[in-house]
Order: sequence, then C-alpha cells, then structure tokens
Amino acid sequence: MEAEFLRIEAEVAQLRRLTRMQSREIEQLRATARLVVEEPDTMSLARAIARQAADLLIADRAMVAMVVDDEPVVHAYYPSSEVDSSEKPDVRPGESVASSVASWVIRKQQPHISTAPSERPGLVPSFAKALACRSVLCVPILNHQRIVTGVIEVHNRRQGGVFSPAHVPVAETLADEASIGFERARLFDRMHEWSQSLEMLLGFSAAINQRLNPSLLLRQLVENAARFLKADGGMAGLAIPSHEPDSIVMSSEAYWSRGVWHERPRSWERNQGLPGCVLENEFPYLANEYQEDRVAEQDLIAGYDVRRAICSPIKATDNTIVGFFELHKGPGQTPFTWQDAAFLESLANTTAVAIQNARLLKALEVKSDQIQTLSANHVRRIEEERKHIARELHDEAGQALIGIKLALQVLARQIPEGMADLRGELDHLRQQVNGATSHLKDLARRLRPPTLDQLGLEVALRQLASEFQDVTGIAVVLALSPLGKLPSQEAGIALYRIAQEALTNVAKHSGAASVSVGLGVERDRIELIIVDDGCGFDPSQSVGGLGLLGMKERVAMLAGDFTVESRPGEGARVSVCVPLP
Repeated sequence: MEAEFLRIEAEVAQLRRLTRMQSREIEQLRATARLVVEEPDTMSLARAIARQAADLLIADRAMVAMVVDDEPVVHAYYPSSEVDSSEKPDVRPGESVASSVASWVIRKQQPHISTAPSERPGLVPSFAKALACRSVLCVPILNHQRIVTGVIEVHNRRQGGVFSPAHVPVAETLADEASIGFERARLFDRMHEWSQSLEMLLGFSAAINQRLNPSLLLRQLVENAARFLKADGGMAGLAIPSHEPDSIVMSSEAYWSRGVWHERPRSWERNQGLPGCVLENEFPYLANEYQEDRVAEQDLIAGYDVRRAICSPIKATDNTIVGFFELHKGPGQTPFTWQDAAFLESLANTTAVAIQNARLLKALEVKSDQIQTLSANHVRRIEEERKHIARELHDEAGQALIGIKLALQVLARQIPEGMADLRGELDHLRQQVNGATSHLKDLARRLRPPTLDQLGLEVALRQLASEFQDVTGIAVVLALSPLGKLPSQEAGIALYRIAQEALTNVAKHSGAASVSVGLGVERDRIELIIVDDGCGFDPSQSVGGLGLLGMKERVAMLAGDFTVESRPGEGARVSVCVPLP
C-alpha cells in the first residue's frame, strides 16, 4: 500500500513537472506570438527568436539563419547568459554557417537532431570543436507555400543530456510562429526599401538635373545605385580615346567602398575586366561567382573581398557607349539578378543624357569664353584703330588742311585790288577749310579724346559732360571723386565709352531735363553711375539695344558688374562697378 502511494505521489510530481514545463513552454510561445504582433523588422525578429529558442529549449545557444542561394546565412546568434561569452563563435550576421546540419535541413525540408560530429549529417568538425557541441537540434522555417525560408538551430542542453524527438514539436511550433513574423517583417522591410528607393531615385533625378561635370555625375550614379541594390562598393568611368587610332578604352578615377571614395585610376581595353567586356559586348555583365570569373580583378578580391559583381554600359541616345558603372557585393549577400541589370540600364540611360548635357554645357562654356576673348580683342583693336585714325585725322589731314588754308591766304594777297569777286571766292573757300578743320578736330576728339590719354578719366568725363550739355541743352550734374589710384588703360577707356553711350541714350530716348554723372572708388572698385530724370522704361520688357549690350560686354571683359534700373515715368539709372588693377 505504501509502495503504491509512493508510486502515485511520484506520478503526481512528474505530472506537476510536466505541467510546469508545458506552462512555461506555452508562455514562451505566447511571448513569441506577442512579439510577432509587434511587427519588428527582420533582424530584430531574428534576434528575438534566437533568444526565445534558447530559453524555450533550455539550450546553451541558438542561431537563426535565413536561406540565401539555398544556403543558411546567419541573421542572429544568441548565447545564453549562463554561458561564458568567450564561447561565442566567430559567426556574424550575413555570414554563411559552417554547419552541415542546417544545410541538410534546408535541402530535406525536415527537422534533424545530431548528437555527434561523426553522424551523417553531422557537424563540420571545426564548427563542432569551436562550439563544443554535444547535441544540435535544427528545424526549418516554412512559409505558407511550404518553402524553407530559414532555420532555427539550438546547441547543447544546459541541464546535460541531448535533444530528443520530444523537443522537435516545440521547436517546430516556434518556427511556425516565426515564419508568420518573418513574412510580415519582410513585407514591411520591402515597403521601407521601396520608400527609401523612391527617395533615392528622386534625389538622383534632382542631382543629375544640376549642372554637374561627368565625373561627379558618375559618382552620384554609383552611390545611388549601390544604396538601391544594397551593394558594398563600385566604380564608374567614361569611354575615352586610346593611343590606338579609332579605338576607345574604359577609364575610371576612383573606387567607392562603404561610403568612401578611394582614388584608384584605372583603364580597361576591350575584353579586359568587366568594363572591357561591357565595352565589347555592349550588354550588362553579371558575375555572382566573381572570384572564379575569368575576367575578375585580383586586386579587387584582395582589397575589397568582392564576391558578386554587376557591370552595366552607359549608352548615349545613338546607342554608342559613353561609359560604364560596376557594383560589388561582399560575402553572404544576395546575388545580382537580370532584373537588377534592367534597373541599372534605366539609370544608365538617364545618366547618359545628363552626361551629354554636361558635355554640351562645357562645350558651350568654352565657346562662350572664346567668343568673349574674341570680343575683347575686337574691342581692343577698335580702340587702337580709333586712336590711330584720330591721330591721322589730327596730324595728317589736319595739317594738310592748315597747309591749304595758308596757301589760300598767300594766294589772296597776290590777287590785284580790282578783282574783288575772285578775292571773295578765296575768302569763302578759306572759311570752308576752317570749318573742315574744326570738324576734323571734333571727329578726332570723339574717336579718341586726347584728354583721356593725357589727363585721365576724370578730366575726360568733365569735357564729355560739357560738350553734351552744350549740344543737347540737358543739364549735367557731375559728382566726380578723386580716384587716387589710376585705373588701367582698358578700364579707363571702357568707363569713358560707357558714359559716352549712356549720355547718347539719354539724348535720344529719355526726354530728360537733367542727368547726373558720378564717379568714385568703393572698396578697391571704381563705380560709375549715370542717372537721368527722363521717361524711363521697363527693363524686363526691353529687348536691349546694341548700346546697352555693348556696355554690358565691356564691363564683362573687366570682370565687373553692370546693372540698369528703371521704371516707366521714373527715369533710369546705369551702374557700373569694375575692379581697380
């Protein structure tokens, strides 16, 4: 009777232990369910599932790995707090698992318990030794289509012994709950990636529409494409002429790795490296086993641990190759796909247009600089020719007229007193010569006033204002401050011509009663300001005549500033500011 009582008591105690254990397992599974409802991201969920697996199965350590290229890649590793951290293996998220158990479970799509490295499938000896594994339980994570998306693997029972088939249903229940969470997490991760990708594409679109040079465009292309496809590194380059006639090579300046550009000038001929293959075939190139690829570059493998690569050509609108860009991934990352290649080609086409635009802008700037240089030379030669003509008019033609005038005077004295009519004709002819001489002097002064070369800009402007007032009757108010430092000859001539043209415009178009001319120095810059009180005009509606265009060109040659301010009925203000030499 007592023995029976003891047996019943033992069975009750065993039932209580089982009840406590089941209650604990149920609570752990509920915690996992609550975790799934919270919708964490994939990596956070993997870490939480690893922790739950270790606690639920009373294991020393647990690992969650997801399937990439039919192989398990670590997403989370959780050693129990009771295990010394020194036992944690050198396994990091993103790395392949050196355990054949997980690979076997993925292939067979069923759970497996291993109790010794010698079993088949067993642990890889180095992995078993590093973790001192006595027993391993691994179950697949199956999605709704019954496809293995990952595994949960636990090592060693903390209380000794080994894992048994009784532990499999518990682990599978945890895997089923994890599967739902991972599906949702991947969906939300993908939505977040799409959102980020859209932002990246918008940013890239804005960037390529700026006035960037081709090198900067290519760098932005690599950075944006790498972020979109989660690549670790990459490079880009342009097709440039080679030393061989009618031949081109791909040329790159730098390599991008984990957010940093490293200067690395390189060039590739046809069929040399991925860029050379793209140049030859004019088609994207995928190398998901880069280290075994025939055109792989060993320095990239050694320096950046490149495992996967994709290279896409950049084609102009006429389908000619203008460049390339290449992206790389390291160990444990997903392979590139032809869908990725199609996406990169679309980016490349957009970039090709931007590169062509940048080149056209550069060519336009070069042409503009050439035109400005030619214009400056033209203005300089005109001024030199004016100076020469003014001198010729004053010295040669003027002296000739004076000679004619003196000859007429001598001839007049030789005419007899009785020939009054002939004497009158000579006097009239002499007056015409006097008028022609005066006109030549005035013309020579307008072409190149001698005061500008002999007495400087201030005196020349005073003379110009005086003559303008005498001819037009428009009052001129002068405010000419001493310049101190004399402007260069080019600046002096330009300022004089601008003032001359501005006063001419006032006389022709403004109907002004008065005009003011100001000259001074402000912070090592000469300022010339002409203001009239005439009818004014709307600068935004004015197409600008040759006079204003000529003023603007003269100021541009001196690297100065030119502004015109006016309103209908409020006069006009012309401001010029040029640097002192």
